[in-house]
Amino acid sequence: MAKKVAMIGAGAIGRAYAICFSRGGYEVSMFDPVDGAAEASIPRMRETAEDLEAEDFLNGHSADAVMGRISIAPTTEAAVDGAVHVQENAPEKLELKKKIFAELDALCPPDVVLASSTSTIVASMWSDGLPGKHRCMVAHPTNPPYAVRLIEIVPAPWTDSALVAATRTLFEEIGLVPITLKKEILGFIMNRFQAPILHEAYRLVAAGVATPGDVDLAMSEGISQRWSFIGPFEQRDINHDKGIRESSIRGEPLNRAIAETQRDLVPWDGPLVDYIEQERRKVLPMDQLQDRMRWRDKRLVALAKHKKWADENIK
Repeated sequence: MAKKVAMIGAGAIGRAYAICFSRGGYEVSMFDPVDGAAEASIPRMRETAEDLEAEDFLNGHSADAVMGRISIAPTTEAAVDGAVHVQENAPEKLELKKKIFAELDALCPPDVVLASSTSTIVASMWSDGLPGKHRCMVAHPTNPPYAVRLIEIVPAPWTDSALVAATRTLFEEIGLVPITLKKEILGFIMNRFQAPILHEAYRLVAAGVATPGDVDLAMSEGISQRWSFIGPFEQRDINHDKGIRESSIRGEPLNRAIAETQRDLVPWDGPLVDYIEQERRKVLPMDQLQDRMRWRDKRLVALAKHKKWADENIK
């Protein structure tokens, strides 16, 4: 019999995580306190599973098999009963998470990991004071995790290191790519990478340097091309025939000078966002937003497939 995980929250991340675990062979029991939310998630997950099956991205399983391992639970208690891992996907509200994890801690055996998908609230803020705080941690996915596989595992200072290691192994077993942060930090790693890029994008438009469309092209057709398969340190290391040290010494003055011009933040509202929104609606009407999200996910799956092929064939 397949092992079971509990999915608390049936929003976009809960749905995506459910597919990841089911694709990995786990039974998934999903609960959402909002009436009808869990039930409404089923057709959306099926649509995603069918898209992934069409791309042979379900680890050899069919969409029917993946959906057959996902069930809706009537209560939190029913969802976590017998689960070896619990993944919380509630809104980013600290008091709500404190309430949820107090309930989870009371319901689950002490060796069951209680993980949050939060992208903003470190585990020490909602697990402090819980009898089972040793098994609480963040497991923050990159959206959508069935295509973009990186998971950030962020323990609290008191999280059991053996449970952290076991959770990392669990994610590896279902085909995801976990990294473990050595300590808590606001935004973890992914959001800390993203934040300065986003601020610079708004700043460039506010300064009249480029249109929103051209800023997007600079990323999608420029820097992202190499950063889609190598990271910043490797990029610097192979950017100079003498490696990372020489590249760092030569590149630091220019990058420091640029950074000095990036200290002033612009507000993400008012006339600036009015203009950006107007430009975005020219190319993507609001009634096409959901279709574009689905298109993004299909492109991410295609990129993941290419990267897998490249890893196996380009040495």
